[in-house]
Amino acid sequence: MIRGLYTAAAGMMVEAARQEIITHNLANSETHGFKKDLAVQLTQTAVPLVRAGGPTGGSRQVLGTLDWGVLVAGIHTSGEQGSLQETGRALDLALSGEGFFAVETPRGVRYTRNGAFTVDAERFLVTENGDRVLGTGGFIRLPEGETVIDEAGRIYTGGILTGQLQLTVFSEPAVLQKDRDALFAAPEDAETVPFDGQVRQGYLESSNVSVADEMVRMLVALRAYETNQRVIQVQNEMLGKAVNEVGALR
Repeated sequence: MIRGLYTAAAGMMVEAARQEIITHNLANSETHGFKKDLAVQLTQTAVPLVRAGGPTGGSRQVLGTLDWGVLVAGIHTSGEQGSLQETGRALDLALSGEGFFAVETPRGVRYTRNGAFTVDAERFLVTENGDRVLGTGGFIRLPEGETVIDEAGRIYTGGILTGQLQLTVFSEPAVLQKDRDALFAAPEDAETVPFDGQVRQGYLESSNVSVADEMVRMLVALRAYETNQRVIQVQNEMLGKAVNEVGALR
């Protein structure tokens, strides 16, 4: 019965972690370029179930195995592309295909799919948080005039080439770690491959969170949590009877 308590408690902990992840996804469902997280569940290592009170000195009689429940082995970030929304603004950019924009933050270089850019007082191309967008030659500074950005990320102002976006594609996206504000951090030795997607000017990428799907997952996690909770209550009642009634001296 004690093992049943631990197994059910482990299930409750997993569902509580899933609820936190789902809540975070829902909170960012309107964040451009946000990528949803998924909890990776793993069955804990089974241990052998040995018969008690067997003969001493001989081999143990293994009756089977006992699972201790499940745990959250990690969090997987889905790289699925979100839908593209047309905005018509010249400095709103979206990527079709794999890849990231590179930006300079106080914490170092970060990568994002959120292309809601603007220019600061010095005419540098920046994110909504004021982080400067990186080009192949450093920060991108836009002169006055009409800005046109082609599918390869080349920037033209008044018909003159004025910059090139730094577009980064990682050969192993799993090496990326989520930072805040829909940003990702990458190890310095992360391998990259050439960008073969398209830059779409006047568009923004939505998050890849489906609110309907997340609500269904939230209800499933809630029901599983409640079920494990009831199992603990039953196990506790049975344990109480075993101690106070079965084990009582008459």
